[in-house]
Amino acid sequence: MRRALAWILAGALLAGLFVVPWLALDDAPAIEPPAAFRRADLAWVRSQFQKHDPRRQTPDVVQTIRLDEAELNRLLNYAVELHPLRGVAAELTPGQATLAATFAVPRNPFGGYLNVTADVAETPHGMRIARMRLGSLPVPAVLADWGMRLAHRWLRRDATYAALSDAFAQVHFDENAATLDYRWRPELLTHVERKSAAILIAPQDQALMLLYAERLDALLKPGRWGSARPLAEVAPALFAWPLQPGASAAEENRAALTALGAYLAGISLPRLLEGESRSIRRAPRVLLTLHGRRDFAEHFAIAAALSANGGSRLANALGLIKEEEDARKGSGFSFTDLAVDRGGARLAERATGADALRVRQSLAAARSDAALLPDFRGLPEFMPQAEFERRFGPVGGPRYQQVIRRIDARLDAHPLTR
Repeated sequence: MRRALAWILAGALLAGLFVVPWLALDDAPAIEPPAAFRRADLAWVRSQFQKHDPRRQTPDVVQTIRLDEAELNRLLNYAVELHPLRGVAAELTPGQATLAATFAVPRNPFGGYLNVTADVAETPHGMRIARMRLGSLPVPAVLADWGMRLAHRWLRRDATYAALSDAFAQVHFDENAATLDYRWRPELLTHVERKSAAILIAPQDQALMLLYAERLDALLKPGRWGSARPLAEVAPALFAWPLQPGASAAEENRAALTALGAYLAGISLPRLLEGESRSIRRAPRVLLTLHGRRDFAEHFAIAAALSANGGSRLANALGLIKEEEDARKGSGFSFTDLAVDRGGARLAERATGADALRVRQSLAAARSDAALLPDFRGLPEFMPQAEFERRFGPVGGPRYQQVIRRIDARLDAHPLTR
């Protein structure tokens, strides 16, 4: 009898191993990937952060964010751009949100996609899962909700998650809109930045970045506080170091570009990756220049760091957004800055690709600013929006694209970015 029961249990388990993935996995994605992010999408995401920037909020006062369904999906699609999701979408109704996500799974006999759908209902004390499906496999609401709460309790062991969870006061779903009430504390931003770095940057990459930050600090430490040095005097020494055992030229180049970009952005990598201080900010000790200008060095290095870690398309788009903002309310639209941004993004793309070793050797041998980047100082700059539109029309128009083609042609001819 016991043997028969054991065989029955073994058979049920074996059947479950085949039936569950057969039901849960699909041959086609339920949510298609979003269209390529447009400049307007990125500008909107950036404007939302600026609008709700916690550094500008009064501590411990409840603030409110309200997003309509289209805006929420815009943010979710931005998450797809940055994370390994194939597609994600939300549908909002009074008191409930239906969330759908598609994940690509490794090759297997059952299907290439895991499609997850969950109905999340608001309650007086938070949220609960009212319904969930994994592909065509229904998950009992009680089990799904229990799993969510168990995961929530487990995640609260992490101080950053617990602090963020406590900051969110209430979520409310209306017809085609969601409202989030939150209470922010200034120190949370640093916690979030550190946690994001820990999640997004592999431990071995963190170690390399810290090593290059230390090398950069040693190179600049003899300089007087507030003094200036050409980037061409610093970058070659940074890239002339022998490769670490087990590290590739692409990995080392990414670490070096990240350390350089973080330094010029006023971010301390040691404080970000391993420190306990309340802030990760640190003003650069020595100011670096490129073709005699500090802003060129900043644009070039920060765009390179962004591209090395997130792709040149994102770096180029953010650089263009910055110039459009400057045209409206800042120093004016500058094709010079935009060209330097594109040069930094192009350099990182080459430095972390198949030509990583050749680019590293070229950087180590650079002896002038011209060896790092063409001199774009002759391009139009400091144009208010009205002047820019009068001379070049709308962004993306024929006259604008003509200048971009000239910029790209010069980058195509440069040894480091061609």
